[in-house]
Amino acid sequence: MFLESPFFTQKQNKMSTTKVLIGFSNYKDTDLDQKAQHILQSLTGNANFPAPTPTLADLQTAITAYSNALAKAVDGSKQDTVLKNQARVTLEELLHNLGMYVQMNSHNDPAIMLSSGFDVSKAPAPIGVLPKPDGFGVTVNESKGCMDVYLNAINGAKSYQYEFTDAPVTATSVWHVQTDTGTYTTIANLQSGKEYAFRVAGVGSDPSRVYSDVITSFVL
Repeated sequence: MFLESPFFTQKQNKMSTTKVLIGFSNYKDTDLDQKAQHILQSLTGNANFPAPTPTLADLQTAITAYSNALAKAVDGSKQDTVLKNQARVTLEELLHNLGMYVQMNSHNDPAIMLSSGFDVSKAPAPIGVLPKPDGFGVTVNESKGCMDVYLNAINGAKSYQYEFTDAPVTATSVWHVQTDTGTYTTIANLQSGKEYAFRVAGVGSDPSRVYSDVITSFVL
């Protein structure tokens, strides 16, 4: 029985995040014409895509019809504009379907995708070590033995690691951890009248932790 290694699976999943961009609604009319021409030239004779679907002949026909309609619409009538818009819809639909073909036949390889003339999505870059939290604060909760802690949201944080220990902090202090996905939480079951130290760190994909400044406060 063949088992995939974690490295292979991770690499495969990473590559699969790249997608062929098949939306063209944001292109200006002339830019769409140029982009379609570029895709046609890139796919012509491209060994990575030997049998495009739709065919390159269909693409050439759609480009020619759109280019002609675009030229007429510049100083033409309202009808010419309508015909240009109809030709654009036809060309966009054909490019959409052709982009799907490229996606299916690129083996999840961004280089092969780009050889088609289509653009591709950017793979998400790892955020790395999260920055030191800011806006961290501690307020006394009305309930006995409870403290409210909060901070400003950190980009890339999946959750927040709230920690507390007896004050004053020493080299041998034991920090108790309470994890929450929110930027505000309540720490309960503290001893009334006792002083505690509090800190927080963002939790992301990187295992490193960068903590806030330590705040001390007495508990009601």
